[in-house]
Amino acid sequence: MRHVSYFVACWALLAIAASGAWGADEPAKDKVDAAAAEKKTEPEKKAEAEKKAEPEKKAEEAKPAEKPAEVPAKTETKPAEAKPKLDTVKAEMFKIDLVLDGTFVAQTMTPVELKPESWTTFKVVKAVAHGTQVRKGEVLVEFESDKLEEAIADQETARQLAALSLQQAEIGLKLLEATTPIDLAMAERQKKIVQEDLARFLKIDLELSQKSAQYSLKSAEETLENQLEELKQLEKMYKADDLTEETEEIILKRQRNAVDRARFYLELAKNRFDETTNVLLPRETETVKVSAELLKLALERVKSTVPLDLEREKINLQKLKIEQKRDAERFAKLKKDLRLMKLTAPADGIVYYGKCVRGKWTGGSAIADKLEPGASASVGVLMTIVNPRPVAIRASVNQKDLQWLKAGLAGTVTPTVAPDARAAASVTRVESIPGVDGGFAAELRVTLSDEMSAIMPGMDCKVKLVPYLKKRTLTIPAKAMKVDELDDTRHYVQLVQDGGRTVRQAVTVGKKSGEKVEILDGLAAGDKILAEYPKDKD
Repeated sequence: MRHVSYFVACWALLAIAASGAWGADEPAKDKVDAAAAEKKTEPEKKAEAEKKAEPEKKAEEAKPAEKPAEVPAKTETKPAEAKPKLDTVKAEMFKIDLVLDGTFVAQTMTPVELKPESWTTFKVVKAVAHGTQVRKGEVLVEFESDKLEEAIADQETARQLAALSLQQAEIGLKLLEATTPIDLAMAERQKKIVQEDLARFLKIDLELSQKSAQYSLKSAEETLENQLEELKQLEKMYKADDLTEETEEIILKRQRNAVDRARFYLELAKNRFDETTNVLLPRETETVKVSAELLKLALERVKSTVPLDLEREKINLQKLKIEQKRDAERFAKLKKDLRLMKLTAPADGIVYYGKCVRGKWTGGSAIADKLEPGASASVGVLMTIVNPRPVAIRASVNQKDLQWLKAGLAGTVTPTVAPDARAAASVTRVESIPGVDGGFAAELRVTLSDEMSAIMPGMDCKVKLVPYLKKRTLTIPAKAMKVDELDDTRHYVQLVQDGGRTVRQAVTVGKKSGEKVEILDGLAAGDKILAEYPKDKD
């Protein structure tokens, strides 16, 4: 029996030594194994005692200069390398935790927006503070209204004047519509008269004027001739008597004067004939022709412009009507803007400056400055009336985690304001389109207890979800697995077989959580694998 026990002990030592050599998978260990085999011919306890009793002797034996030629095994002995760490495949609970940063949001929020129709100046008189509890109808912001009231009064006066102008335009258009046909008929009649006058002048008056001038000249010549003949006869008659009485002298003198007048009238007649023939009649002819042409053009212009004037007046009237309508709209807008001089609460709730965008409150500090007395408020949402209950949670989800979120997924909420408190939550909706920040918005229903009354919309929280859970499944460390370089769907581990030798084992993996991987196939509970896949393997 002692021989058998000794044999069994030696066999166990040899197996352990062989297992260390195969697990390391290094050729250099063969020499160490041979030396170890020689040393294991003695009992293990004796070998250990010798190592402890003679450390200095072993140190000297390790020196190359002092190696005995007949003991080569001891001269080549090296310190044993560390054995690779093993991991035992086991079945345990496996889960994937997903922690999201969330914000409590009110489910009922009513924005208070300054949205004027026309007016642009809103100087603040007073405004309620952020966080004020208000009831529906209470004044939130009051603005100065003096200038707006003056503008409304001016607009009212302008509207009255515009109404009078429109009335005058309507009357003028009616008159123009009535007189336009008459004006066109008169123009046609005048055109006909001018044409007739021109034709008569050229055909009758011109020739008659020429004859009249000739007749006047001829009449003057005949008058002179008659007067000369009469004077000649008188002189001849009185000369034959050889007596010249005083009366006869008077008669002769008168006759001579008549001759002189006739001679002068003849000269005038010649000059008038020349002027009439060569100057007046050509000028009159040209004047009549030009006047007729000008009148013709004027008449054509009248015929063309009168309808245009009528059309222009119609358009002008339409324009006045449009302007009157616009003035009425502007007036109505100003009257409507006057109601904005006192913004009132649209609902009961708490005043939050700014607006809620994707669960975050924005613009609050800037709006607070603009709501100071004397400051000018900007157009847009100034504040939001928030009903603090009920609340929901809005969180942003990374794209890589989007696969886990489904409606109905339950989780636990930890409010930042109360880190020891917990509340149940469930996913109600997940947006499929990323936001401007690249995240995907998720909304969760949450139930708050009475002890959580301090939680208000806008506060932060942590949402912990467990989208994947198996109570018992095989798991291994992620470092123990290697992914095929050519096919990332293939995974391998180093499986330790009986005797300590390792072989590559293909595995089918499931989910991964942190440093653990779920194994679906290829391993069994109790299998031993290398805890870290060697880099020099494969």
